[in-house]
Amino acid sequence: MTSGPAALLTAVTVLSLTLGLGLMAQRDSNKAPDTIDYQSLILPPPLRDLGKDYKVRLVYFVPTDREVKQGYREKCEVLMRVVADVYRREMKANRHRTRGLDFEFAEDGRLQVHLVKAKHPSTFYTGEPFDVDRLLDTQQQEIWETTGYSRNRPTLVFSEAGAVAEARPIPHVYSGLACVSGDIFREEVTASTIEEQIRYFMDETPVRRVAGEDARPRKRESQTSNGVLIHELGHIFGMLHDTRDPRNIMMRGYDQLGQMFDRETAPGRPVRFSPAHARMAAVSRFFSESFDKSDTEAPLIEEFKIASPPKAGEKTVKLSLKMSDNKGLGPLVILQRGGGQIDALVRDLSLKSARKRDGILTATAPRPLVAGQPLIYIVNLFDVNGNLSQSVINSRVAP
Repeated sequence: MTSGPAALLTAVTVLSLTLGLGLMAQRDSNKAPDTIDYQSLILPPPLRDLGKDYKVRLVYFVPTDREVKQGYREKCEVLMRVVADVYRREMKANRHRTRGLDFEFAEDGRLQVHLVKAKHPSTFYTGEPFDVDRLLDTQQQEIWETTGYSRNRPTLVFSEAGAVAEARPIPHVYSGLACVSGDIFREEVTASTIEEQIRYFMDETPVRRVAGEDARPRKRESQTSNGVLIHELGHIFGMLHDTRDPRNIMMRGYDQLGQMFDRETAPGRPVRFSPAHARMAAVSRFFSESFDKSDTEAPLIEEFKIASPPKAGEKTVKLSLKMSDNKGLGPLVILQRGGGQIDALVRDLSLKSARKRDGILTATAPRPLVAGQPLIYIVNLFDVNGNLSQSVINSRVAP
């Protein structure tokens, strides 16, 4: 039996090896098993500064009672490579010519992520109970104080204040605020390299859900949390919910985001923008390659109302519209608000640069109408130079 210092050294060495292997195993548990054939994957290209005047601004918002997650900048670059790639591919698939979505870049040539260390604890921003409008309003003000006003800069906020996925367009200054949970920056949900992120999209390892406690397969959390960024930015670009096709990004098609990066499934566009929404994004100043920057006047929606009250059991609704624009009208989409997965895009139209248009449009409800049911319609209308207007109908189905 060995005794004295030699025995102690041996014991320490064994203990060190054991602890080291244990720590390595713990770190490796955050990574997807390396069983995927890289030749079968599509990797989004690196981001580059496109030199556009209209760019997406990225912000990491951290209240005083929260900590900054390590590697957030690298993870942001990974997430945005996926976002930019999906937009670029879908615009091309819908035959719109664009260089794609542009972002702010820092002086070192890398993607810029503004770290905003907030002035207050998280409950100041969320309220008690949680109030989403308060969260967006209070964050927006402090972000502007730190980064400057956001004209031409729609802001995507990764917030440690509260769990939310919301968007608020500010079209008159070509901006808006889209907010998601900063919990997305956890290592087990978002990887620091694009190769690892695409593998995450296909990995079954259980991980804690974003802004939650229960466990879900990693692929579900990674696909959904990365995909929802595409969805929320879509609202800034004039899109509304679209439940007509489960593959639509403006429904929840992004839950299957990984299929867009599998060479076998990607050609079928398993995750997509509808032609109507691609048309909306294409005319916005974030994708359009040809617009009159001096035109800052939004199209005029002079009338948007129900032409004749629908009755219970009917599915068609007549909508009266009267619109004009001094430079020419662009595309429009009309949503029937139902809440959550009941929201339905019921009409879309390209107005092909007409200066004026009025008439009756027939909208088909996804389900037969019920007596007394609230009837809410939202129209988003672009002009040819990327100015956006919105109007809302609040009505009710006749008995």
